[in-house]
Amino acid sequence: MENDKTYSATAAQAALDSVTATRARVAGRVKSPWWYHAGLGASVALAFTSIDVGGSMMPSGLIVGAVLAPPALAWAAARSRGVAIANPLNTPGARGLYGFYLLLLGVLAAAGLVLQIGFDLHGSMSVAGVLAFVLTATVSRRADDALTQDVRAGV
Repeated sequence: MENDKTYSATAAQAALDSVTATRARVAGRVKSPWWYHAGLGASVALAFTSIDVGGSMMPSGLIVGAVLAPPALAWAAARSRGVAIANPLNTPGARGLYGFYLLLLGVLAAAGLVLQIGFDLHGSMSVAGVLAFVLTATVSRRADDALTQDVRAGV
């Protein structure tokens, strides 16, 4: 069967321009609100500081801070901006940043635990939690910028 539609260079260019414009609109909506980054940092800090507090706060703080709060924040951010990112780690800019982040977060957790358990320095996990808050909020913001650039570039 023969295709009887003919396409012109102007129609092809118009289609490419439409894709570029759509990509720019989506890239403008991908950026997370400010409270998402602060909330993500606070949830990680809660997980760290709950270890320092101990008692019944430890398991609940870990569950809320590390398991429940991050997906809840991602859901709320997606609802507020109208765009949901299925897997932001698939973009090259964010992938390397999150790998480095997880390494630093692990070092912070290990250092805090060694100081707290090994040297009996109370409050070390809270200090590590404050540092984890700053690290998480900063990396989250930068990963958001990288994701926006990758979406705009069509990666």
